[in-house]
Amino acid sequence: MSLKKAKDLVASIEDLPTLPEVVIAITRLVEDPDATAEDIYKIVSTDPALSATMLKLVNSAFYGMSRLVTSPEQAIRILGFVTVRNIALAAFVFDAFLTGKGRFNYKAFWLRSIGTAAAAKVLAHRLQIKETAEYFIYGLLRDMGLILMMQYFADELVETGKSLEKGTSLADAQDAAIGCTHNELGAALAEKWDFPPALISVIRYHSTADAPEEFRMETAVTTCAAAVVTVLEIGESVDPKICVTTPETWETAAVEPGDLGAVMDEVLAEMDNSRSFIKLIR
Repeated sequence: MSLKKAKDLVASIEDLPTLPEVVIAITRLVEDPDATAEDIYKIVSTDPALSATMLKLVNSAFYGMSRLVTSPEQAIRILGFVTVRNIALAAFVFDAFLTGKGRFNYKAFWLRSIGTAAAAKVLAHRLQIKETAEYFIYGLLRDMGLILMMQYFADELVETGKSLEKGTSLADAQDAAIGCTHNELGAALAEKWDFPPALISVIRYHSTADAPEEFRMETAVTTCAAAVVTVLEIGESVDPKICVTTPETWETAAVEPGDLGAVMDEVLAEMDNSRSFIKLIR
């Protein structure tokens, strides 16, 4: 398995979407400790669609504001710089990959991604993590490599499915088909697009035990979130087998066996808000 191979494959895609300048500029400002809400607003205001999206989002059930927010600048102050960047990233990925080529069930793929996002937000809330919207994005985009395979490596993905039917593991099947896993392919694309380090780590190391210590919590939460969604049968997984999530991963995410029933109920309740998020950024 090879991240280098994944980077080579990403580099070989001629019609790969380019990250918009507004998203690049927002990302740079988020990383600047001296940046202000006014600085972010000046960038966001150059994109009327993004400004409108943020206003719709901050006033939606997803955030549950008690009062109407009427200005994009106010929305930026309420949402926070990181959430603004994540909204811009999610909107871009959805524009690029909401539907695609081939015979794959894109609707089922995104439904599962929405479910994983909802579950990650629920688990982050249970952990009393303040930035639950950050974890929502981790869950939403963790399988970005799969959508890339569906879009650009359809024949190889079909071969992967045939290998899975014979009992081959997902990682080995993908490695045999294209020389890397969807984790590595997604991480290579995320690096090319200069995604935040935590998001790149979640994309690369989800469902593995290799996440760097710095991002172990983010990776564990999204891995457990995906396991919950598999049990709930939300959307479709590329792997017919239920991925084994280690006790250490559940422990890192602070999920006890007795918690799972309540977690699943909360995830199902959160799904409506999560669907609304997707509709708003499209």
